[in-house]
Amino acid sequence: MSECLYLALYFDAPLQSWGYASKFDRRTTLAHPTRSGVIGLLCAASGVDRTDAESLQKLEEALEIEVYTFRQGSRLIDYHTVGGGYDPARDKRDLLRICRKASGGTGNTVLTYREYLEDTRCGAVVSGEDGMIRDLAGHVENPVWGIWLGRKACVPAARVYAGVHPDIASAVGALSQAAGGCPPIRVVRKASTFEDGTDTLMDCPVNFDANARRFAPRRICVDTE
Repeated sequence: MSECLYLALYFDAPLQSWGYASKFDRRTTLAHPTRSGVIGLLCAASGVDRTDAESLQKLEEALEIEVYTFRQGSRLIDYHTVGGGYDPARDKRDLLRICRKASGGTGNTVLTYREYLEDTRCGAVVSGEDGMIRDLAGHVENPVWGIWLGRKACVPAARVYAGVHPDIASAVGALSQAAGGCPPIRVVRKASTFEDGTDTLMDCPVNFDANARRFAPRRICVDTE
């Protein structure tokens, strides 16, 4: 029987953004990493293309993830524009023509508001079969593609890999040490039953393909100190 191991991932950056229910012109973030965000990071590190639903499903079914917050910073809302200076004669796709006015005319530059967490320190403990966990650990240390904390603008400011551990207590201890000795102030984990849960999130990735993007629900427990 395969041994269960625990991969500790430390998330520290000036900006993080763990998108949830982010549609149209407002892109919000949860106060903690989402399951889909952590698995997306592991997919990027492992070189799993967003259209590879089969490999995504294997990770989704094989891994358990608990998320820890060690320091909660403030929120930043970025006023962001898309399509300014777009030249339809030169560029293949004219974004401005997608945004039609009620009158039927073409729209102006697309305006969006994107939310980020500032100066927040989080971590995740990913558990699963020893062979898969060691393979994922190797990819996090030497990623196929770049890894970010939710969005490409959110580059890690510290080493993400915090070791492979024999138990969850050791993994959480490594994350606390990476966070400067701070104990976790919030823990988010899968609820054992619906009644035991405190919230339901649509953050279990089913397909990352932009043309078929889909998520399934997950019942969670949120514990705070």
